[in-house]
Amino acid sequence: MKRFNKIALIPAAIAAGLASNAYAGTEACFEIYKSSTVENHENLFTGASCGTRVASPVVDPTTNTTSNVKEVNEMSAAYELTKSLPIDFGDIVGNASNTEQQIVYIPTTDIPGGTNIVIKLDGAVFDGNSNQIHLVKSDGGISAVASSDGTVDGAGTITFLTKAGITIGAGTRLAFSRVSTSVDPVGIKIANDQCTTDSATKTVTIAATNAKTDGGTGYDIIGGISKATDLVDISAQFYALNGGTTADVDVNAESSNADNTAIVARTEFVFDSTRNKQLTATKTQAIYKTAFYDRAPTLDRAITLTANDHLETQFVATSEPGSTVKMGLYNGRILGSGSTDTALVTQEPVQTGTTWGSFGLTKATAPVYNTEALDVFTPDVTNGANAETNPAAATSNLFGANYNEMFYAVTNTPATGIMNFNYDVNTHYTLDFANTSYNDHCAADKFTHNIDVNGAVLKVPYVVNGEGNFVRVTNEHDEAAEVTVDVFGESDNGNTGNRKVTAVKLGTVPAKSSVVYFVPELIEEAVSQKSYAGADGGYAAGSLGTDGVNAASNANRHTLTFTVTAPRDTVHGVSVQRVLGGSDRVMPVLDQNEWSQ
Repeated sequence: MKRFNKIALIPAAIAAGLASNAYAGTEACFEIYKSSTVENHENLFTGASCGTRVASPVVDPTTNTTSNVKEVNEMSAAYELTKSLPIDFGDIVGNASNTEQQIVYIPTTDIPGGTNIVIKLDGAVFDGNSNQIHLVKSDGGISAVASSDGTVDGAGTITFLTKAGITIGAGTRLAFSRVSTSVDPVGIKIANDQCTTDSATKTVTIAATNAKTDGGTGYDIIGGISKATDLVDISAQFYALNGGTTADVDVNAESSNADNTAIVARTEFVFDSTRNKQLTATKTQAIYKTAFYDRAPTLDRAITLTANDHLETQFVATSEPGSTVKMGLYNGRILGSGSTDTALVTQEPVQTGTTWGSFGLTKATAPVYNTEALDVFTPDVTNGANAETNPAAATSNLFGANYNEMFYAVTNTPATGIMNFNYDVNTHYTLDFANTSYNDHCAADKFTHNIDVNGAVLKVPYVVNGEGNFVRVTNEHDEAAEVTVDVFGESDNGNTGNRKVTAVKLGTVPAKSSVVYFVPELIEEAVSQKSYAGADGGYAAGSLGTDGVNAASNANRHTLTFTVTAPRDTVHGVSVQRVLGGSDRVMPVLDQNEWSQ
């Protein structure tokens, strides 16, 4: 059987009307750019494919043609806006500024009358076009050479039917328009229903997926089909708590600080005596520095924050930081010099009317604070705060964004309180907009603080306040170490009164030496220094019986935590319980919650 080429089957009348480059093109092209006019509208493109795009195609005055198509410069929009976002390409900013974006379709093969051209949006649907879009050319005036056929608004794919008796010449620039006698840019609608993350990105693209003669029943025109071309670039506008390094800070368990000033142990953090190096720790603050970016200056369509937009925040600690330890938010910092400490300035309330944040031991129990988004995203260099500069490289999508540094400070306030240690702080947050048509940010969290101690910690789970019972602490370091102890007993609620006391002073352990602490003397010190009342009988008598044995002894059982200001691997401990008429019982000691003898 003889095979025929499809071109040969085109009716003679149509073939005669085609230019010499009919069916010569290999792809159609889209020009997408921001302009109030269609550039080079009357100038034909001479290429068979899109080739190398340029910012401004040069017109050959002898032929009135261009050999290049314009580079793509699509509009940008905040992902947060795209929960349900109509875009009129006649006003892409959305503030009646009439900043326009043009959509221009360029076939590289002649298109005969009666051809169907299928246009597909990906990531959006057409919207606000009164169900009619035209492809218009400029040839001594604006006129439509194709119009949409069927439903337009709400559809992601539409079909244009070229007008009968009109051949669209290869390289003709055809602008999308709502009307047939001028260029009125069309509209689309974007709907993204997922919450926003820093990495949230979407792209709306447009493509000519099919071009077929005879009302869609004839022959394919390869030069009328295009690749997908970017129409709208969508990305997150706001970056909250971006970057930052966990603040690893030690509680000072010694009785003096870096300035050789006498202090009460565990009322200060360990800090650097060089004032301009106090970046993560001052006497009373453990500081996590982080950044907030608002990319509004780099986006065509963006959100303007209001006082009703909030950064929902929770502070979760892995153990109790101490009753006087709070979280403070600061919008500026002044680096210290000479004898002047580094200082955080311009404290922002964790929410309107609440200055300090409290901690929870779980996310379920941590208070939720509605910090005003304007407070954390807006720089404040008043009160002498050091100036802040966006550090993003020119290749980063954060380049050119509004930039603000915030300082999250675990703070001992008042500074006389005894602080706990060996806990982490995770800061949970989400950006919550008042406008329900915006995409809120997804819940996220940052490991912001690790609070340790400048020494070893020995935990003795069980001691008995009886004659001969003791704990022996050894210091192998080449310097003397200070020792304090926390004590609690068996009670119905150790959080009330003085049933648990902290930082009872026990003096020092000399270098390369050991000290024996007899339990009765240790409990006396706890009572004398801190009015310890943990041995109140508590739950033991009621829960474990009142036969006299347990009721009589439960007041004598205690749990101890020693803090020794020497390197962890140079400190050891052993607990000994005297047994009348038998061998002494050696009890375990926990070193940082790892079993060790």
